[in-house]
Amino acid sequence: MAVEGLCERIAKLRAERVDADPAVLAEFSRRYLNRVPLDYLTGTTADEIAAQVLSVYDYTNAHDADGMDVRVFTPTMDQYGYEPGGSVVEVVCPDMAFLIDSVINEIQGRGHTIERVFHPVLGIQRGVDGDIVAILPTRTAPNRESLQHYELARKLTDDEAEQLTKQLGIVLRDVRRAVVDFEPMQGAVYRMIKAVKESSARYDQAEITEAVAYLEWLLDNNFVFLGYREYKIVDTPKGRAVVAVPESGLGILTDTGQSAFSEPVLLDDLNPELRARYESGNLVVITKTNGLSRVHRRSKLDYIGVRRVGPDGQVVGEVRMLGLFTSKAYMAPVSQIPILRSKLNQILEAEDTMEGSHYYKELVQLFESFPKDELFATPTDDIRRSMVGLVELQEREQVRLFLRRDLLQRSVSLLVVMPRDRFNAPIRRKLQDLFMERFGGSSVDYRLALGETDTARLHFTVWISDRQIPAVDVEELELEVLDITKTWDERITELASDRLGERKGHMLAEHWTGEFPDYYRNSMEPELVIGDIVRLQELADGSGEPVVGLQNEVGGSHPLSRLAVYKADGKMMLSDIMPTLEALGLRVVEEVPTRLVSDEDVVIHDFGVVDAAGRQINLGACGDRLIETVSAVLDDDTESDSLNRLILVGDLTYHQLEILRAYRTYWRRVRLAFAADYVNDALVAHPTIARDLVDLFEQRFDPARQGPDAEVEEKEITARILAGLDAVESLDEDRILRAILGLIQATVRTNAYRPDRGSLAFKFRSADVPGMPKPAPLFEIFVYHRDVEGLHLRGGRVARGGIRWSTRREDYRTEVLGLMKAQMTKNAVIVPTGSKGGFVLRRPPIDPARMPEAVLAAYTTFISGLLDVTDNLVSGSVIHPPDVVIGDEDDTYLVVAADKGTATFSDTANAIAARYRFW
Repeated sequence: MAVEGLCERIAKLRAERVDADPAVLAEFSRRYLNRVPLDYLTGTTADEIAAQVLSVYDYTNAHDADGMDVRVFTPTMDQYGYEPGGSVVEVVCPDMAFLIDSVINEIQGRGHTIERVFHPVLGIQRGVDGDIVAILPTRTAPNRESLQHYELARKLTDDEAEQLTKQLGIVLRDVRRAVVDFEPMQGAVYRMIKAVKESSARYDQAEITEAVAYLEWLLDNNFVFLGYREYKIVDTPKGRAVVAVPESGLGILTDTGQSAFSEPVLLDDLNPELRARYESGNLVVITKTNGLSRVHRRSKLDYIGVRRVGPDGQVVGEVRMLGLFTSKAYMAPVSQIPILRSKLNQILEAEDTMEGSHYYKELVQLFESFPKDELFATPTDDIRRSMVGLVELQEREQVRLFLRRDLLQRSVSLLVVMPRDRFNAPIRRKLQDLFMERFGGSSVDYRLALGETDTARLHFTVWISDRQIPAVDVEELELEVLDITKTWDERITELASDRLGERKGHMLAEHWTGEFPDYYRNSMEPELVIGDIVRLQELADGSGEPVVGLQNEVGGSHPLSRLAVYKADGKMMLSDIMPTLEALGLRVVEEVPTRLVSDEDVVIHDFGVVDAAGRQINLGACGDRLIETVSAVLDDDTESDSLNRLILVGDLTYHQLEILRAYRTYWRRVRLAFAADYVNDALVAHPTIARDLVDLFEQRFDPARQGPDAEVEEKEITARILAGLDAVESLDEDRILRAILGLIQATVRTNAYRPDRGSLAFKFRSADVPGMPKPAPLFEIFVYHRDVEGLHLRGGRVARGGIRWSTRREDYRTEVLGLMKAQMTKNAVIVPTGSKGGFVLRRPPIDPARMPEAVLAAYTTFISGLLDVTDNLVSGSVIHPPDVVIGDEDDTYLVVAADKGTATFSDTANAIAARYRFW
């Protein structure tokens, strides 16, 4: 879009609406759009640009040439013909210095984001009535006006717009006062010099000479003069008092009525520090106010005060200048700045150091590296003490704190020195927060100095809003600083020594801290690292199997539990561990893997988890059981399914869950009524009943719980279970829980408490099994193992039959039951009844070539389980290979034979017979 064509179009649109000079409007538009960014011209319609220019023109045309006008509004298409994304701020005023940066600082300082800025300066000629009659070349125009158009990122509320308008008006007022009185304030510097020269009754000539040089240095473009005012000390009937001299104010201090000393204030009513400032101290006072400048730069105002001294040497007043040091002043070397160079020379003389010596160079370098604001405001003796301490610290890796309170109680200056390699941004933020909290500050400034030494120096200035610095114990504060600045290794070593004992903690920390990568150091809470170190040592001392740890985060809005798996030889597959955690009822929020910096490829799989309700895990209630269960699953010592949720909610161990899991599996072989997960859900929904069912099982079969009161205790547990079942609302859940109760009561014998058992086996009185189809065997033995599952059904006390490997994993009992019935008929002539056994492989090998080996191992496990639950291991006989005679209750015999097997099966049968001393 050509600017020239756009300007003509704007002029034409305007001429159509009212009587206006198209040429003036066209030139106004051309000047206004001269420096508008190209993206704005190409991304905005011509009508909207024209509407904006016309709006600015109307506002400028109505402006008083000498006024400082501000408007904050939200344009709409209906009212203004254009509609930016947010509100608009417009300023029209005579052109002067500091306008743009002062307005921008105020807008941004109130939290508003500026999206776009137009700020042309136009040479405007106005008629008698104040209307624009011509647009002249800016450089030669007698009257130049600043037009400012700011588009904000969002629309302001009415209250926000009103407040911003008011504050911008104050800013423009201060800018005008500072600009108008700039030369008078420069002249006021000579009044300050005169006051300095008249102070010989109190100050020596060297200090007077340096003070004069300093004030002359200010005039050499080293200071932006913003405000000036004079004060005098007068005698009143109540005593000496301070009062502002009427009509002495210039710039932003023009209005003497706004001064706290517009009326006399007794010296006795001032706090001691402020009174001392008026009655004693250095000839020139250089510090900062606690108020921000509204002009030019949004920073603390620099304060320069000169004491006015009477002929008798008594302080009779003060002349004060406010403003901002320029960038030139901050860049100047100390040797060129009066007063500072004098302070440096005094320090060098006090330290009796020779020019050119190492110590001399160190002191000069340190002095140059201090913030100039701090050097101006700090007494020479305080600077010297800090510098001498810093020189000592450069030779030792220590952390030190130096503190200075402002004489006017406006601020506290703190210098923190530390070894350079300790410094980082988080430490700086923690120190900043610490100082703000301890001193009740309203804001804090900081500056970092690294220099050429191995130390980092952080200068903080905490600003106090109520001019009352709280009493803070410097030694305690320094201890807090030391704690914050500790290295990660030091913090871990200290925590490990506290938690594990000094010797062991120091040894483990020294060994493991160097193994952790940087991203782990930067993200992991030190309290959690100790747990990782302990588990890593367990991994190193162990057999190489994964180690599991569990800890809780401390603090944070949503703290997690950290379940970690420590593994050597590289990462584990997430698909191997995630189902295990979810089966426990845990919700996995995140996984943070850490590979240690070592040759052994050790990896920490750190999972952030919560329980089903989104809370941290109660480590005291179930932490150990949870760790044992995950470890057992990873070591393939137990199974992982949704029944494991009872670890968290049922106060059960994974060994106890094996009992419930086995009963659940057996019942589904007898009566396939409910899916396994459905049964699990019923048990988890009633964790107290589940715990009581296990308690009943233990009371019946745990040898340690047998005694004269065992039967009474069993009845009490049963009654408790039945009472709990009466409160179960779901019919399905009631059937499931009652069925497991019935299975426990139908159990005759188990090997659950044999220390050397390889599988879990139960002997049932079949007729008592809930839901048992008719006709029921006399007894049956169920063998359960993570690799094998099998049943042996017996029709009578003396029976003969074989064992079968079945491939019907879900209904092999039906197969075995049918074969037992056939065997009973077949054996009628030989023995009273028949029997039959069958087993299945729960985890068949992927490689078909390994199937014979797997079947043989399963057969051995199954037979061992059968033998584990016999009552009397009496002497029997091997009728013929591969038959095995197993002594059973009542001195009768159960004869087990492998179906037409191979010699391997026969050898195995004979080996089992030999194990139990059968012949």
